[in-house]
Amino acid sequence: MKVKRTTAGLLSCRRTLRLSPEEDRKLTQQAELAGLSISEYMRRRFFGGRPITAKADAQTVRELRRLGDLLKHNFETVRQAEHQTSAEEMNAVLRQIGCAVDSLSK
Repeated sequence: MKVKRTTAGLLSCRRTLRLSPEEDRKLTQQAELAGLSISEYMRRRFFGGRPITAKADAQTVRELRRLGDLLKHNFETVRQAEHQTSAEEMNAVLRQIGCAVDSLSK
């Protein structure tokens, strides 16, 4: 059984950082997306460590990839049935999914 290490004694030094309301909003939002406290998020950003990935983004990328694979399968079926307008529409949707995955993966 793993014993959880408490950080209360280890993290005793404090630093003050002044932020604009917009910067504070962005920082809070990014920490929430990553599923971390603001302090932990800032430590990871400042000192490197593990890359910070938002849990929602990782799940979204997986789902978009799954939908893209399903759409590819349907695209082949429509192409074999020779429905040109449906194939063009599906191809456009497939390109949009690809763009969404690319933008979330960066």
